[in-house]
Amino acid sequence: MNRYFLLSLLSLVVFGCSDVLDTIPTDRLSSEVYWKEDKDAEYAANAVYRFLEEPGTLLGREAMSDIARATFETSDETRVEASIADPQTPIFQNTWNDMYKGIRRCNDYMANVDKITPTDEAKVNRLTAEVRTLRCYFYARLVSYFGDVPLILTPIGISESKELTRTPASEIYEFIYTEIRDAEQYLPNTTTEKGRVTKGAALSILARTMLFAAGNVTGTDDRPALYYQRAKEAADAVIGLGVYSLFPEYKSLFLYANENNAEVVFDSQYMKDVFSNAVMNNFGAVSLGNNGSRMSPTNVIVDEYETANGKKISEDPTYDPRNPYANRDPRLAYTLYVPEDLLPNGTVYDSRPGWSTSGDAIGASYQVSKTGFLPKKYINAEDIGQSNRTNCGINLVLLRYAEILLTAAEARIELNTESDMALKYINEVRQRPDVNMPPLSGVMSQAALRDAVRHERTVELGLEGNRFFDIRRWKIAESVCNMDQIEGMTYVDKTTGELVTIVTDYKKKFTARDYLWPIPFNERQLNTNLTQNNGWN
Repeated sequence: MNRYFLLSLLSLVVFGCSDVLDTIPTDRLSSEVYWKEDKDAEYAANAVYRFLEEPGTLLGREAMSDIARATFETSDETRVEASIADPQTPIFQNTWNDMYKGIRRCNDYMANVDKITPTDEAKVNRLTAEVRTLRCYFYARLVSYFGDVPLILTPIGISESKELTRTPASEIYEFIYTEIRDAEQYLPNTTTEKGRVTKGAALSILARTMLFAAGNVTGTDDRPALYYQRAKEAADAVIGLGVYSLFPEYKSLFLYANENNAEVVFDSQYMKDVFSNAVMNNFGAVSLGNNGSRMSPTNVIVDEYETANGKKISEDPTYDPRNPYANRDPRLAYTLYVPEDLLPNGTVYDSRPGWSTSGDAIGASYQVSKTGFLPKKYINAEDIGQSNRTNCGINLVLLRYAEILLTAAEARIELNTESDMALKYINEVRQRPDVNMPPLSGVMSQAALRDAVRHERTVELGLEGNRFFDIRRWKIAESVCNMDQIEGMTYVDKTTGELVTIVTDYKKKFTARDYLWPIPFNERQLNTNLTQNNGWN
């Protein structure tokens, strides 16, 4: 972890000059005293990173997919899941605000950086390329949520903001493509200041964005071949750098000891007491002293994990429904807490009703998991305790190499080319040393390969925030997110010996309108030029 980078993230808050004239504003940074030296560009670039998603936001998106549900039934996520949210639901405005705040910082940087006469031109060019890439990241997220949004590239005032119109998603995708392809030439392959945008990070953001664009979620930009080709080229370029590799232990990917490992392409850097997050409090077990996990994983993701033989549980006679979590793809045990797992403090997690007094049992409180499962990634012993649970320093991985391999595979599958290479990349992910699932082999149809890569994304990237976006770009959300009930864990009743599956009447509903979120109510009140997405009027 690079302490200098993290500490300098906060420098704009405290930066000042004690001997400036009274005629220069003292309540804000002024171009009279700022934008003079290389370090001014560095501090301003660093400040942009704080607008990347924090763990509660990114990981919590999974609650609005099929592989998890919201634990707290008064949450915005519950309203979105049930398709009863409206344009005034706060999650929409908050998401809009968060992304545009980041964009505003980027635009301020771009409008002022040329005022500097650099002593290290390469460094300033690199910082500028970082900011350009981060602006693309924010816009990619906005389009994936809202579709067409205003493309703003310069600082604007209130009067100008009231005249904005929505830019077609196709134009924003073109901006992202050309911007990143130009910016990447100024970015290094590696950096000692971990957390900064590198060439690999920029190209990975591009690959992910183009993959989403191919799904044509807006329905007005039907160019899948173009976008899959761009996703393929960007992913191949990341692979070709030779910088990244799969970390040998999936089990340990999200531990403090393995931060910044060779699989991490891009992450948000955190540090206890300086720039912390609350991932333990937001997703850890109640028995560890937390407020309860904001999401409860469903049996959908559990059933997706194959048996150790590489077969679906419905197709493998060795699968034992009375011992359902044994002899499965190891990633199941590395991704979720199931009954009788050991928590980071060495105690046993037991969510079975009436089996434990630890506070984790279903029904013990409104805070516990409603399905009996809990997320395991990012839940570390270092964050246990009243003073630590909201003061976590674990980095949030935004992009890792496994995703790039699967993107390279999926793009080939959808282009119906190089199927042998697509299969190779899928098997690389399946055969990480501590996963070691049987490789896929033989001649496979495009449809079979598509099923394989989608399965692999689900189990490899499970509960990391990707499924929410995947089911939208694949246009399967209407199929997988309409549920009259939610299934959770299965266990053997200790009294009757009967097999029990937790089932709740919690409902998920997804209609065509839900592929795009609404333009927030307040934005349309302030600017009547902003049209609304279909179904949200």
